[in-house]
Amino acid sequence: MTSKAPVERQRLVRAARGSAAGPARPSSPEVPERPTGAEAPEAVRIHELVQRLRAHWTRSGADIATRLRPGVDDSRLDAVERQLGLLLPRAARAWWREVDGVDPVRTRYRTSAPTVGPGGWVPLDLDEALRRASGQGPGLAAPPALLPMFARDEELIAVRLGSSRADVEQLVLSEDGEGYQHSWRVGLDELLGTWADSLLAAVLWLPDAHDWVVDPFAMQALPRPELVD
Repeated sequence: MTSKAPVERQRLVRAARGSAAGPARPSSPEVPERPTGAEAPEAVRIHELVQRLRAHWTRSGADIATRLRPGVDDSRLDAVERQLGLLLPRAARAWWREVDGVDPVRTRYRTSAPTVGPGGWVPLDLDEALRRASGQGPGLAAPPALLPMFARDEELIAVRLGSSRADVEQLVLSEDGEGYQHSWRVGLDELLGTWADSLLAAVLWLPDAHDWVVDPFAMQALPRPELVD
């Protein structure tokens, strides 16, 4: 008959090693896991860009580094698509899975929303984006088939719905106040990449003003300097 003692000793050694290592540390809630699955190419690209932006915000001490709201899940995004009757581009879904807007910063004089970088663009949470799209938020409703993602004063950056590619475009309130004029149009990944490049190379953040200062000469080296104007 084979003795069970060696087997039992091995089991006790493995248990001891496991307890010595301690419990596995939970992943940080502020840094989502690397995405996988059918949406991987677009989602991975947006994930990497968000992490680049986080690093630059942290390095410069910007408010937004600690005030990003956790992203929403796929069931919420699916419900939004049913509500709109149009598909959200994959990269836009990836953005809202990573970031659902920002928490405001309360100062002695006012409350302000942290901005993603030069130009003063505030990332909208999904509920605010829907309100603005329907005309229930500040200003006019966004034109049909466009969902706002970022806002400043009377301007929006909105994503075009119904396509797999996430094309965003700048909308500026027209002089008569009756509609928006379209400015540049670019892929969401290129926009976020330009913001990340500018924060690395040519931008300073002023904590007291909650604002960004751009070096206009350094901006000339960027392929699309108008994206940080």
